Amino acid sequence: MRFNQDQFAATVAQAKAAKSPRWIRAIDKAAAALVSGELVVALLYNGVLVTSPRGSYFVSNHCECEASRRGHRECRHRAAVRITELLEAEAAPAASRASLIADIKAAWSRRFPDMSLTDELLRRFRVNYLEALADDMLRGVLAACALMQLSRFASSRSL
Repeated sequence: MRFNQDQFAATVAQAKAAKSPRWIRAIDKAAAALVSGELVVALLYNGVLVTSPRGSYFVSNHCECEASRRGHRECRHRAAVRITELLEAEAAPAASRASLIADIKAAWSRRFPDMSLTDELLRRFRVNYLEALADDMLRGVLAACALMQLSRFASSRSL
């Protein structure tokens, strides 16, 4: 994976902020391994998979690596996850609430012209307007619109 060197250095510095010397060493090792491609981090729904030539480790609140089994919380796998999460947070465009609502309404009317968005909101969330939902719920509704469209497409192709 290629990184913007300036952004990567800033992210690594942010990850090191107010950390113990052990965490700083782990972050330095993780940063070098990420740049070289030795570590690959895959963000999953319920945790993170960190792969390396020595093995793959599932990381959630702890790591399954040898260092972690010996009682060290400060492993390079967890540090790599932290760096990757910070990079992802910086790279993700912050969609405004109004644009999320507009995107949902447009996607809904395009994909489900025969279904009432108000009725579906009431049935699923017990509210009948999008403005009542939190931002994370709005992002989930938008993602669900995309998934429902994909499932409809797949079922129509199998017929």
